[in-house]
Amino acid sequence: MSIFKTLAVAAILSVSAITAAAIPTTQAYAAEHSAPHKFIKKSKSIKGSYDIVQRGDKTFVVFSEDFKAKRGPDLKVFLSPTNVRSATGRNAVIGSVKLGKLQTNRGVQEYEIPAGIDVADYESVLVHCEAYSVLWGGADI
Repeated sequence: MSIFKTLAVAAILSVSAITAAAIPTTQAYAAEHSAPHKFIKKSKSIKGSYDIVQRGDKTFVVFSEDFKAKRGPDLKVFLSPTNVRSATGRNAVIGSVKLGKLQTNRGVQEYEIPAGIDVADYESVLVHCEAYSVLWGGADI
């Protein structure tokens, strides 16, 4: 490789490192963790997966087309600081961020993560019946 090519590659790598360091934490997290996360049943039937998606300056939790959950009252979606294995109906909402009411029991749906929330501070996405403290299930981040 010529000295000019070597210098050009070094310059590109330096600019890439600076650019990557300038990305806000949530954007960097979304970029690094773009693989789908599979839901795990806790109390009730839940299947499918979700992904964290960045669009402009907004971040979303997007449920997959094959998402399916048993119907229930007052189902909500939460970002939880607890991993799915340790989450229960009693601790599911402690320190969690409510993303919204479950839109439908099947298929694609998305939930915006509020501005200022750093996804790296959370361990899982949970589907939880808030009224009766029953954890349907979730998936680790």
